Amino acid sequence: MTKTNGYVIHETQQIVCIATGFESPSQNIKTGDMIQIWILLKSMSPVDGVKSGADELICSGCSLRRNPVTGARPCYVNVGQAPLGIWKAWKRGAYPTLTSYEVFSGRAVRFGAYGNPTAIPLPIVKLIAAASSNWTGYTHEWRGALFQGYAPFLMASADSAILAAEAQALGWRTFRVTHNAAELMGSEMVCVNETRGIQCDKCSLCAGGGKRAKSIVITVHGPSAAKFAE
Repeated sequence: MTKTNGYVIHETQQIVCIATGFESPSQNIKTGDMIQIWILLKSMSPVDGVKSGADELICSGCSLRRNPVTGARPCYVNVGQAPLGIWKAWKRGAYPTLTSYEVFSGRAVRFGAYGNPTAIPLPIVKLIAAASSNWTGYTHEWRGALFQGYAPFLMASADSAILAAEAQALGWRTFRVTHNAAELMGSEMVCVNETRGIQCDKCSLCAGGGKRAKSIVITVHGPSAAKFAE
């Protein structure tokens, strides 16, 4: 396989899922050197998708999307940076279609650097997870039988302790963002990046229900932190 920094791992008429970071290591301070998977709209840039509300197609179920009334967007992802650059590169034809999952061998993977990873078909998630050394993944789509198959691989994103308890009752481990990480439920622990500075690529505690560990809590962070409400 010809060397490239990214591959198209899945696409439909409306979305494209791209994995990047094979040749150029990720510079993300929190995650470390992980393969990053992006779920993007085909028809418009990530910036236009957020402005128009069309990002619902790739971020469905997420409460951190832009509020069409107030304009507030608690999401930590700056779509004008990496997502826009990757979308433009895809438009130029920079990413070939993946032909072998061996490229994930020994690498840590971040499902959903932008977009909801339940947009990636479950068989593909399983193949990538099996090939990788470890992974992280988060979804707001944790209610209903349709998404239950993702529970071994993804964390249920919970925006309050009440929602975390509900998701845990459904069999999910949860990842809860809060303004006060000191207030924990008995089933939770604080993210070790926050407590010990360990990067995600060396941790793997956010690898879904397959890990026999407590659910994770982290203090809200990023440029939109002030817009987050539990």
